[in-house]
Amino acid sequence: MPEEASVPIDSMSGFEFEELVADILARLGYGQVEKILFTQDEGRDILLRSPQGLIVVECKHQPNSGIGRPIVQKLHSAVISSNAAKGMLVTTGHFTNEALDYARKLANSGTIIEMVDKRILADLAMKAKVRLVSGGEGLNVWTWAVPAQADTKKAVGEYLQSVVESHPRVPSSLVVNDQRSVWYRPLYLIIYDVSAIFETSVGVIHRESVKGASLVLDGNTGQVHSSKEAQFLKSEPQVLLATSIAVYPNDLPTFKIDATTLLKTAKRTIIAAHTKTIRYVGRNNQTYHRVCEPSEREVHIRDIRQVHLPSLKIDFQILQTPYQMEAIHARSGRFLTLSTDVTHCRICRKAVERKAILCDICGRVTHSGGFFLGRIHGFRCGKCRRTTCRIDGQWRRKMFLFKELLCPACAQTAKSKGKRVNMFESL
Repeated sequence: MPEEASVPIDSMSGFEFEELVADILARLGYGQVEKILFTQDEGRDILLRSPQGLIVVECKHQPNSGIGRPIVQKLHSAVISSNAAKGMLVTTGHFTNEALDYARKLANSGTIIEMVDKRILADLAMKAKVRLVSGGEGLNVWTWAVPAQADTKKAVGEYLQSVVESHPRVPSSLVVNDQRSVWYRPLYLIIYDVSAIFETSVGVIHRESVKGASLVLDGNTGQVHSSKEAQFLKSEPQVLLATSIAVYPNDLPTFKIDATTLLKTAKRTIIAAHTKTIRYVGRNNQTYHRVCEPSEREVHIRDIRQVHLPSLKIDFQILQTPYQMEAIHARSGRFLTLSTDVTHCRICRKAVERKAILCDICGRVTHSGGFFLGRIHGFRCGKCRRTTCRIDGQWRRKMFLFKELLCPACAQTAKSKGKRVNMFESL
Protein backbone atom coordinates (compact mmCIF):
# COMPACT_ATOMS: atom_id res chain seq x y z
CA MET A 1 0.00 0.00 0.00
CA PRO A 2 1.44 3.45 -0.91
CA GLU A 3 2.41 6.02 1.74
CA GLU A 4 -0.47 8.22 2.96
CA ALA A 5 -3.01 6.05 1.13
CA SER A 6 -6.72 6.80 1.19
CA VAL A 7 -8.73 3.58 1.52
CA PRO A 8 -12.53 3.19 1.14
CA ILE A 9 -13.55 0.45 3.55
CA ASP A 10 -17.31 0.06 3.02
CA SER A 11 -17.01 -1.93 -0.23
CA MET A 12 -14.16 -4.15 0.96
CA SER A 13 -14.49 -7.91 1.16
CA GLY A 14 -13.73 -9.58 4.47
CA PHE A 15 -10.41 -10.82 3.05
CA GLU A 16 -9.44 -7.29 1.90
CA PHE A 17 -10.30 -5.89 5.31
CA GLU A 18 -8.09 -8.51 6.91
CA GLU A 19 -5.24 -7.48 4.58
CA LEU A 20 -5.79 -3.82 5.53
CA VAL A 21 -5.68 -4.53 9.26
CA ALA A 22 -2.55 -6.64 8.85
CA ASP A 23 -0.87 -3.81 6.92
CA ILE A 24 -1.82 -1.18 9.52
CA LEU A 25 -0.55 -3.28 12.42
CA ALA A 26 2.68 -4.04 10.57
CA ARG A 27 3.27 -0.35 9.82
CA LEU A 28 2.75 0.49 13.49
CA GLY A 29 5.29 -2.09 14.60
CA TYR A 30 2.94 -4.27 16.61
CA GLY A 31 5.05 -7.26 15.69
CA GLN A 32 5.71 -9.77 12.93
CA VAL A 33 2.43 -10.41 11.14
CA GLU A 34 1.44 -13.94 10.17
CA LYS A 35 -1.87 -14.22 8.27
CA ILE A 36 -4.12 -17.26 8.66
CA LEU A 37 -5.81 -18.63 5.53
CA PHE A 38 -9.59 -18.49 5.35
CA THR A 39 -9.87 -22.26 5.08
CA GLN A 40 -7.87 -22.67 8.27
CA ASP A 41 -9.83 -20.07 10.22
CA GLU A 42 -10.45 -21.28 13.75
CA GLY A 43 -11.49 -17.92 15.08
CA ARG A 44 -8.07 -16.45 14.22
CA ASP A 45 -7.55 -14.12 11.28
CA ILE A 46 -4.10 -12.74 12.08
CA LEU A 47 -1.32 -13.75 14.45
CA LEU A 48 1.11 -11.10 15.66
CA ARG A 49 4.47 -12.27 16.97
CA SER A 50 5.28 -9.36 19.29
CA PRO A 51 8.00 -8.91 21.96
CA GLN A 52 5.28 -9.25 24.60
CA GLY A 53 4.11 -12.57 23.17
CA LEU A 54 1.58 -13.83 20.67
CA ILE A 55 -1.41 -11.60 19.82
CA VAL A 56 -4.47 -13.16 18.18
CA VAL A 57 -6.40 -10.74 15.95
CA GLU A 58 -9.97 -11.39 14.79
CA CYS A 59 -11.29 -9.15 11.96
CA LYS A 60 -15.01 -8.57 11.39
CA HIS A 61 -15.88 -6.36 8.42
CA GLN A 62 -19.53 -5.68 9.22
CA PRO A 63 -20.33 -1.98 8.63
CA ASN A 64 -23.23 -0.63 10.71
CA SER A 65 -23.62 -4.01 12.45
CA GLY A 66 -23.30 -4.91 16.11
CA ILE A 67 -20.60 -7.36 17.17
CA GLY A 68 -21.97 -9.41 20.04
CA ARG A 69 -20.66 -11.52 22.90
CA PRO A 70 -20.35 -14.79 20.92
CA ILE A 71 -17.58 -13.29 18.76
CA VAL A 72 -15.65 -12.25 21.87
CA GLN A 73 -16.12 -15.73 23.33
CA LYS A 74 -14.80 -17.29 20.12
CA LEU A 75 -11.73 -15.05 20.18
CA HIS A 76 -11.20 -15.80 23.86
CA SER A 77 -11.10 -19.52 23.05
CA ALA A 78 -8.55 -18.86 20.29
CA VAL A 79 -6.37 -16.86 22.70
CA ILE A 80 -6.43 -19.69 25.24
CA SER A 81 -5.79 -22.48 22.70
CA SER A 82 -2.94 -20.50 21.13
CA ASN A 83 -1.40 -19.70 24.52
CA ALA A 84 -1.40 -16.06 23.41
CA ALA A 85 -0.61 -12.97 25.47
CA LYS A 86 -3.85 -11.26 24.43
CA GLY A 87 -6.47 -10.92 21.71
CA MET A 88 -7.61 -8.05 19.49
CA LEU A 89 -11.06 -7.78 17.92
CA VAL A 90 -11.20 -5.33 15.00
CA THR A 91 -14.44 -4.33 13.29
CA THR A 92 -15.94 -1.74 10.97
CA GLY A 93 -19.16 -2.04 12.95
CA HIS A 94 -19.78 -1.44 16.64
CA PHE A 95 -19.74 -3.55 19.78
CA THR A 96 -22.85 -4.40 21.75
CA ASN A 97 -22.97 -3.66 25.47
CA GLU A 98 -22.94 -7.42 26.14
CA ALA A 99 -19.73 -7.85 24.14
CA LEU A 100 -18.05 -4.97 25.95
CA ASP A 101 -19.17 -6.21 29.37
CA TYR A 102 -17.80 -9.67 28.59
CA ALA A 103 -14.45 -8.22 27.44
CA ARG A 104 -14.20 -6.25 30.68
CA LYS A 105 -15.00 -9.41 32.66
CA LEU A 106 -12.22 -11.28 30.84
CA ALA A 107 -9.79 -8.43 31.55
CA ASN A 108 -10.60 -8.64 35.26
CA SER A 109 -9.78 -12.37 35.16
CA GLY A 110 -6.46 -11.77 33.38
CA THR A 111 -7.27 -12.19 29.66
CA ILE A 112 -7.00 -8.99 27.63
CA ILE A 113 -9.18 -8.59 24.53
CA GLU A 114 -8.59 -5.21 22.87
CA MET A 115 -11.84 -3.95 21.33
CA VAL A 116 -11.09 -1.91 18.20
CA ASP A 117 -14.09 -0.41 16.40
CA LYS A 118 -14.16 1.91 13.39
CA ARG A 119 -13.21 5.06 15.31
CA ILE A 120 -10.28 3.44 17.11
CA LEU A 121 -9.18 1.79 13.86
CA ALA A 122 -9.27 5.19 12.12
CA ASP A 123 -6.86 6.53 14.72
CA LEU A 124 -4.49 3.56 14.29
CA ALA A 125 -4.72 3.87 10.51
CA MET A 126 -3.90 7.57 10.48
CA LYS A 127 -0.77 6.94 12.54
CA ALA A 128 0.16 4.33 9.92
CA LYS A 129 -0.36 6.99 7.20
CA VAL A 130 -3.55 5.31 5.98
CA ARG A 131 -6.71 7.42 5.75
CA LEU A 132 -9.91 5.41 5.96
CA VAL A 133 -12.98 6.52 4.03
CA SER A 134 -16.50 5.42 5.00
CA GLY A 135 -19.83 6.68 3.67
CA GLY A 136 -17.95 8.87 1.20
CA GLU A 137 -16.24 10.79 4.00
CA GLY A 138 -12.84 10.44 5.62
CA LEU A 139 -12.66 9.01 9.13
CA ASN A 140 -10.56 11.90 10.33
CA VAL A 141 -8.44 12.44 13.41
CA TRP A 142 -7.48 16.02 14.23
CA THR A 143 -4.80 17.98 16.06
CA TRP A 144 -2.95 21.29 15.79
CA ALA A 145 0.66 22.29 15.51
CA VAL A 146 2.39 23.56 18.64
CA PRO A 147 3.49 27.23 18.53
CA ALA A 148 7.16 28.13 18.83
CA GLN A 149 8.63 28.08 22.34
CA ALA A 150 9.25 31.84 22.20
CA ASP A 151 5.50 32.33 21.61
CA THR A 152 4.70 30.11 24.59
CA LYS A 153 7.06 32.13 26.81
CA LYS A 154 5.27 35.30 25.73
CA ALA A 155 1.87 33.71 26.50
CA VAL A 156 3.09 32.66 29.96
CA GLY A 157 4.22 36.24 30.59
CA GLU A 158 0.82 37.60 29.59
CA TYR A 159 -0.88 35.08 31.89
CA LEU A 160 1.36 36.12 34.79
CA GLN A 161 0.48 39.76 34.28
CA SER A 162 -3.21 38.86 34.60
CA VAL A 163 -2.85 37.05 37.95
CA VAL A 164 0.01 38.79 39.80
CA GLU A 165 1.02 42.36 40.54
CA SER A 166 4.67 43.33 40.25
CA HIS A 167 6.45 46.69 40.53
CA PRO A 168 8.58 48.21 39.13
CA ARG A 169 9.30 45.35 36.73
CA VAL A 170 6.49 43.53 34.91
CA PRO A 171 6.21 39.78 35.60
CA SER A 172 7.01 38.74 32.02
CA SER A 173 10.44 40.38 32.25
CA LEU A 174 11.34 38.27 35.30
CA VAL A 175 10.80 34.84 33.70
CA VAL A 176 14.04 32.87 33.21
CA ASN A 177 15.15 29.29 32.49
CA ASP A 178 11.88 28.36 30.82
CA GLN A 179 11.65 24.80 29.48
CA ARG A 180 8.74 23.19 27.66
CA SER A 181 7.75 19.61 26.96
CA VAL A 182 4.79 18.43 24.87
CA TRP A 183 2.55 15.44 25.41
CA TYR A 184 -0.59 14.44 23.53
CA ARG A 185 -3.98 13.53 24.96
CA PRO A 186 -6.62 11.63 22.95
CA LEU A 187 -9.92 13.47 23.36
CA TYR A 188 -13.41 13.26 21.92
CA LEU A 189 -14.97 16.67 21.21
CA ILE A 190 -18.75 16.24 21.15
CA ILE A 191 -21.15 18.89 19.84
CA TYR A 192 -24.76 18.38 20.87
CA ASP A 193 -28.26 19.86 21.13
CA VAL A 194 -30.87 19.39 23.85
CA SER A 195 -34.56 20.12 23.34
CA ALA A 196 -36.92 19.08 26.15
CA ILE A 197 -40.25 20.42 27.35
CA PHE A 198 -41.67 19.57 30.80
CA GLU A 199 -45.38 19.96 31.51
CA THR A 200 -47.77 19.36 34.37
CA SER A 201 -51.47 20.03 34.79
CA VAL A 202 -50.67 23.74 35.04
CA GLY A 203 -48.90 23.75 31.68
CA VAL A 204 -45.25 24.04 30.70
CA ILE A 205 -43.06 24.49 33.78
CA HIS A 206 -39.64 24.29 32.11
CA ARG A 207 -37.93 24.23 28.72
CA GLU A 208 -34.40 22.93 28.42
CA SER A 209 -33.03 24.05 25.06
CA VAL A 210 -29.39 24.33 23.99
CA LYS A 211 -27.86 24.26 20.54
CA GLY A 212 -24.24 23.56 19.63
CA ALA A 213 -23.07 22.93 23.19
CA SER A 214 -19.75 21.15 23.62
CA LEU A 215 -18.46 18.31 25.76
CA VAL A 216 -14.97 16.81 25.94
CA LEU A 217 -14.33 13.22 27.04
CA ASP A 218 -10.96 11.57 27.52
CA GLY A 219 -10.34 9.09 24.71
CA ASN A 220 -8.86 6.51 27.10
CA THR A 221 -10.95 6.77 30.26
CA GLY A 222 -14.13 8.59 29.25
CA GLN A 223 -13.47 11.18 31.97
CA VAL A 224 -15.24 14.52 31.48
CA HIS A 225 -12.96 17.51 30.94
CA SER A 226 -13.66 21.08 32.01
CA SER A 227 -16.16 23.25 30.16
CA LYS A 228 -13.35 25.78 29.51
CA GLU A 229 -11.39 23.10 27.71
CA ALA A 230 -14.46 22.06 25.73
CA GLN A 231 -15.10 25.63 24.62
CA PHE A 232 -11.42 26.09 23.74
CA LEU A 233 -11.40 23.03 21.46
CA LYS A 234 -14.73 23.94 19.88
CA SER A 235 -13.51 27.40 18.92
CA GLU A 236 -9.99 26.53 17.80
CA PRO A 237 -9.29 25.58 14.14
CA GLN A 238 -7.67 22.17 13.83
CA VAL A 239 -5.76 20.30 11.16
CA LEU A 240 -5.84 16.69 10.01
CA LEU A 241 -3.32 14.56 11.82
CA ALA A 242 -2.59 12.77 8.54
CA THR A 243 -1.52 15.95 6.73
CA SER A 244 1.54 16.43 8.92
CA ILE A 245 2.01 13.13 10.74
CA ALA A 246 5.80 13.37 10.39
CA VAL A 247 6.03 16.20 12.94
CA TYR A 248 4.30 14.21 15.68
CA PRO A 249 5.99 11.68 17.97
CA ASN A 250 5.83 7.97 17.16
CA ASP A 251 4.32 7.18 20.55
CA LEU A 252 1.09 9.14 20.14
CA PRO A 253 -1.47 7.68 22.55
CA THR A 254 -4.22 5.42 21.22
CA PHE A 255 -7.95 5.94 21.61
CA LYS A 256 -9.46 3.16 23.71
CA ILE A 257 -13.06 4.26 24.29
CA ASP A 258 -15.22 2.58 21.63
CA ALA A 259 -18.19 4.27 19.97
CA THR A 260 -20.81 2.37 21.99
CA THR A 261 -19.26 3.31 25.32
CA LEU A 262 -18.59 6.85 24.08
CA LEU A 263 -22.23 7.50 23.16
CA LYS A 264 -23.47 5.94 26.39
CA THR A 265 -21.08 8.04 28.50
CA ALA A 266 -21.76 11.22 26.51
CA LYS A 267 -25.54 10.98 26.77
CA ARG A 268 -25.40 10.15 30.47
CA THR A 269 -23.13 13.15 31.08
CA ILE A 270 -25.25 15.51 28.96
CA ILE A 271 -28.48 14.42 30.66
CA ALA A 272 -26.94 14.94 34.11
CA ALA A 273 -25.67 18.40 33.13
CA HIS A 274 -29.11 19.50 31.91
CA THR A 275 -31.23 17.96 34.68
CA LYS A 276 -32.77 20.62 36.92
CA THR A 277 -35.14 20.71 39.84
CA ILE A 278 -37.97 23.14 39.06
CA ARG A 279 -40.22 24.78 41.62
CA TYR A 280 -43.79 25.55 40.52
CA VAL A 281 -47.22 26.30 42.00
CA GLY A 282 -50.07 23.87 41.30
CA ARG A 283 -53.73 24.66 40.68
CA ASN A 284 -54.37 24.17 44.39
CA ASN A 285 -51.82 26.92 45.19
CA GLN A 286 -49.46 24.35 46.67
CA THR A 287 -45.76 24.56 45.87
CA TYR A 288 -44.20 21.54 44.18
CA HIS A 289 -40.74 20.54 43.04
CA ARG A 290 -40.12 18.40 39.99
CA VAL A 291 -36.88 16.95 38.67
CA CYS A 292 -36.80 17.77 34.95
CA GLU A 293 -34.51 15.23 33.31
CA PRO A 294 -34.20 15.12 29.52
CA SER A 295 -34.58 11.70 27.94
CA GLU A 296 -32.03 10.19 25.56
CA ARG A 297 -34.23 10.94 22.56
CA GLU A 298 -34.23 14.62 23.55
CA VAL A 299 -30.43 14.69 23.29
CA HIS A 300 -29.03 14.96 19.76
CA ILE A 301 -25.33 14.32 19.15
CA ARG A 302 -24.51 16.63 16.26
CA ASP A 303 -20.83 15.78 15.79
CA ILE A 304 -18.03 13.72 17.37
CA ARG A 305 -14.45 14.69 16.62
CA GLN A 306 -11.33 12.76 17.60
CA VAL A 307 -8.52 15.09 18.62
CA HIS A 308 -4.94 14.41 19.64
CA LEU A 309 -4.57 17.50 21.80
CA PRO A 310 -1.01 18.78 22.32
CA SER A 311 -0.63 19.82 25.96
CA LEU A 312 2.36 21.61 27.42
CA LYS A 313 4.29 21.15 30.63
CA ILE A 314 6.22 24.36 31.29
CA ASP A 315 8.96 24.63 33.92
CA PHE A 316 10.28 28.13 34.55
CA GLN A 317 11.66 30.47 37.17
CA ILE A 318 10.53 33.92 38.21
CA LEU A 319 13.87 35.30 39.34
CA GLN A 320 15.11 32.61 41.79
CA THR A 321 11.74 30.90 42.44
CA PRO A 322 10.76 27.81 40.39
CA TYR A 323 7.23 27.27 39.03
CA GLN A 324 5.36 24.72 36.93
CA MET A 325 2.42 25.03 34.60
CA GLU A 326 0.34 22.75 32.38
CA ALA A 327 -1.44 24.48 29.54
CA ILE A 328 -2.92 24.33 26.05
CA HIS A 329 -1.48 26.74 23.49
CA ALA A 330 -2.87 27.05 19.97
CA ARG A 331 -1.43 28.61 16.83
CA SER A 332 -4.06 31.35 17.03
CA GLY A 333 -2.34 32.54 20.21
CA ARG A 334 -5.10 31.43 22.55
CA PHE A 335 -3.70 30.08 25.82
CA LEU A 336 -5.52 28.05 28.48
CA THR A 337 -3.90 27.18 31.82
CA LEU A 338 -4.89 23.72 33.04
CA SER A 339 -2.94 23.77 36.31
CA THR A 340 -0.19 25.85 37.88
CA ASP A 341 1.41 26.62 41.23
CA VAL A 342 1.70 30.32 40.30
CA THR A 343 -1.60 31.02 42.09
CA HIS A 344 -0.41 29.49 45.40
CA CYS A 345 1.23 31.66 48.03
CA ARG A 346 4.88 30.72 48.65
CA ILE A 347 4.55 31.78 52.30
CA CYS A 348 1.48 29.81 53.45
CA ARG A 349 1.10 27.47 50.42
CA LYS A 350 -2.61 28.26 50.15
CA ALA A 351 -4.39 29.36 46.97
CA VAL A 352 -4.52 33.10 46.29
CA GLU A 353 -8.10 34.02 45.42
CA ARG A 354 -7.46 37.62 44.34
CA LYS A 355 -4.56 39.13 42.43
CA ALA A 356 -1.33 38.08 44.08
CA ILE A 357 1.79 40.05 44.94
CA LEU A 358 4.94 39.00 43.08
CA CYS A 359 8.11 39.78 44.97
CA ASP A 360 10.34 41.87 42.69
CA ILE A 361 13.38 40.66 44.61
CA CYS A 362 13.10 36.85 44.77
CA GLY A 363 10.08 36.01 42.58
CA ARG A 364 7.85 34.54 45.29
CA VAL A 365 4.09 34.81 44.76
CA THR A 366 2.25 35.78 47.95
CA HIS A 367 -1.05 36.95 49.35
CA SER A 368 -1.45 40.71 49.29
CA GLY A 369 -1.70 43.08 52.26
CA GLY A 370 -2.95 42.62 55.79
CA PHE A 371 -2.90 44.80 58.92
CA PHE A 372 -1.27 42.54 61.49
CA LEU A 373 2.41 41.70 60.92
CA GLY A 374 1.79 37.98 61.23
CA ARG A 375 -0.74 38.07 58.40
CA ILE A 376 1.35 40.04 55.93
CA HIS A 377 2.83 37.77 53.26
CA GLY A 378 3.48 40.28 50.48
CA PHE A 379 3.20 44.04 50.24
CA ARG A 380 4.07 47.20 48.34
CA CYS A 381 6.93 49.16 49.81
CA GLY A 382 5.63 52.24 51.66
CA LYS A 383 8.34 54.38 50.07
CA CYS A 384 8.92 53.22 46.46
CA ARG A 385 5.94 50.83 45.96
CA ARG A 386 8.25 47.95 45.05
CA THR A 387 6.42 44.63 45.49
CA THR A 388 8.14 42.61 48.21
CA CYS A 389 7.56 39.46 50.28
CA ARG A 390 7.97 39.24 54.06
CA ILE A 391 11.12 37.13 53.67
CA ASP A 392 12.95 39.91 51.80
CA GLY A 393 11.15 42.92 53.28
CA GLN A 394 11.38 44.74 56.60
CA TRP A 395 9.22 47.14 58.61
CA ARG A 396 9.51 50.07 60.98
CA ARG A 397 7.13 51.59 63.46
CA LYS A 398 5.57 54.83 62.28
CA MET A 399 3.85 56.33 65.27
CA PHE A 400 2.33 54.15 67.96
CA LEU A 401 -0.17 52.06 65.98
CA PHE A 402 1.03 52.42 62.42
CA LYS A 403 3.80 50.55 60.63
CA GLU A 404 5.66 51.23 57.42
CA LEU A 405 6.53 48.25 55.21
CA LEU A 406 9.83 48.56 53.35
CA CYS A 407 11.70 46.81 50.57
CA PRO A 408 15.40 46.03 51.28
CA ALA A 409 16.68 49.16 49.52
CA CYS A 410 14.34 51.52 51.36
CA ALA A 411 15.01 49.71 54.64
CA GLN A 412 18.74 50.30 54.16
CA THR A 413 18.09 53.99 53.47
CA ALA A 414 16.06 54.26 56.68
CA LYS A 415 18.84 52.58 58.66
CA SER A 416 21.39 55.01 57.25
CA LYS A 417 19.27 57.81 58.68
CA GLY A 418 19.38 56.24 62.11
CA LYS A 419 15.86 54.82 62.06
CA ARG A 420 15.12 51.47 63.63
CA VAL A 421 14.06 48.82 61.11
CA ASN A 422 12.78 45.33 62.02
CA MET A 423 12.77 41.99 60.26
CA PHE A 424 9.52 40.02 59.91
CA GLU A 425 9.28 37.00 62.19
CA SER A 426 9.19 33.56 60.57
CA LEU A 427 5.71 32.06 60.22
